[in-house]
Amino acid sequence: MKYLVFGDVHANLVALDAVLAAGDRHRVDAYLFVGDLVGYGPEPLECLERLAPLYRDERMAWVAGNHDVVARGDCEPGGFGPEAMATLEWTIEVVRGQQWAMTFLASGHPVAKVDGGIWLTHDSLAAPGSGYYHRATQNASRELASLTAHGGRIAFYGHTHTMRGEVQAGGAVMLTPMTACEHGGKDGDPLRLGPDERAWLGTGSVGFPTKKKGAAEFLILNHADWTIEKYTVPFSREDAKRRVRAVFGPVCEAGIVDKLVKWL
Repeated sequence: MKYLVFGDVHANLVALDAVLAAGDRHRVDAYLFVGDLVGYGPEPLECLERLAPLYRDERMAWVAGNHDVVARGDCEPGGFGPEAMATLEWTIEVVRGQQWAMTFLASGHPVAKVDGGIWLTHDSLAAPGSGYYHRATQNASRELASLTAHGGRIAFYGHTHTMRGEVQAGGAVMLTPMTACEHGGKDGDPLRLGPDERAWLGTGSVGFPTKKKGAAEFLILNHADWTIEKYTVPFSREDAKRRVRAVFGPVCEAGIVDKLVKWL
């Protein structure tokens, strides 16, 4: 199986469509999504419409991110910034009026196991749903120990909007370069897992990537040989900005809209 692995779409339809088109070009068999489909962006229902059929047809496994959990009403937002709060308030009004959208959001769990030793989480495999987000190599030992205890080989996570990799070989945990292929070709230097290695990998972000402006990030896992390819694909920044201003301009403070546009 060849999987396209992605996360943190944040209701950016322009970027999501670019990634799904890339999946077609790479002829992937299925998709793995590590959460935060909504929040920040202006097109939550349209993004839900893209992914719901993949899930229905058993071509996608996914986990819910913290924005998704708030949007579906499972908890109140904690530690969210003003941009997240304002856009989530609007998102909640939009999605809770659509039963099909709520049904899809309700299908996401904190972690998901995929056949063959693959695990998904938005924040942490060791403490799923805790908001324990991975940003330092020393934390990877805890996650990789949990992966080993679960009988897994590789785990993908989101939230940090960073494409990042830690690999465990024996007792050592090493930060692994994750330089993405940026020119529409094939990654010539994929990460290759050895027979006794395990990996804890951040997928980067589709909708609000932190490193490459106007380039959505994703990974491709070839399950046959345990190679992981790293990619970015461009999307129209101007179109994405225009949509943010059109939707949130009338309902959010100008400073919040300006910050969202700047992030794009």
